[in-house]
Amino acid sequence: MIDKRLKFIAVVGPTATGKTDLSLRLAEALGGEIVCADSRTLYRKMDIGTAKPTLKEQARVPHHLLDVLDPGEYLSAPTFKRLAEAAITDIASRGSVPLLVGGSGLYADAVLFDYQFPAEADPERRVRLEAMDDQELLKLLATEDSRAYNQVDLANRRRVIRAIEIAGYVPVKLQKILPQALVLGIMLNKEVVQHRIKNRIEKMLEEGFIDEVTMIGETFGWENSAMNIIGYRAFKNYVLGDKTLSQAKSDFAKADLALYKKQVTWFKRNSFIQWVNSAEEAERLSIEFLHEDV
Repeated sequence: MIDKRLKFIAVVGPTATGKTDLSLRLAEALGGEIVCADSRTLYRKMDIGTAKPTLKEQARVPHHLLDVLDPGEYLSAPTFKRLAEAAITDIASRGSVPLLVGGSGLYADAVLFDYQFPAEADPERRVRLEAMDDQELLKLLATEDSRAYNQVDLANRRRVIRAIEIAGYVPVKLQKILPQALVLGIMLNKEVVQHRIKNRIEKMLEEGFIDEVTMIGETFGWENSAMNIIGYRAFKNYVLGDKTLSQAKSDFAKADLALYKKQVTWFKRNSFIQWVNSAEEAERLSIEFLHEDV
């Protein structure tokens, strides 16, 4: 758990709602640094398709927990929590304001609610599970934990295996967020998000997203689990000649909108989020919070 004397601010919300712009503005106004709570921007070389902050944006404000994995590697929520807490503590110790920013709800909540996770996997059982094919794993997960079956990304083999290993486990967490945290949320309606997603995909293509997909596939393998990440999955099939460009763009947009809906459901369960309608409002709430006693 983060020392209760060290205040930090979280900026959360669904994809394509403007978290990056808001967090950059807040960090510059408050003298802050950003800790990224995004399961996709963790990956090196996957810059365009994950909507990672650009090098120019990273130069404006220090960022943490970007580019910490190679495609195909995996960062568990407990490991993310440990790394994020260390980054927040380091930032605060240097007199800067830590901002935890991202749309990966489990990552953010692991820190905000101080999740206590189950023990690491039994190595012998992990070997047995790894030997099973995908359909066997899905059938086993459905049998052992139907709730997890309906929540986990079934296309992500590693996450399916972990869900089986912790079947039935309910994470222990605080009933309220940490008292030293202010959680700001940003939300846009579905129609606006659809438009932003469509424009973002076109911008990604202009920036060379197809070349990025090709490089990842040729360097790390077309069956690499990184290819299951939204966007890469759709354009993998385009690069390999199994889809038209129009189909790939449509599949990308549909998957991103589905992610938006899933994230809306996740964040709306958190009654401690203060939803803001403008950067000015977010800045005002942040300044007031930072000057309050915990």
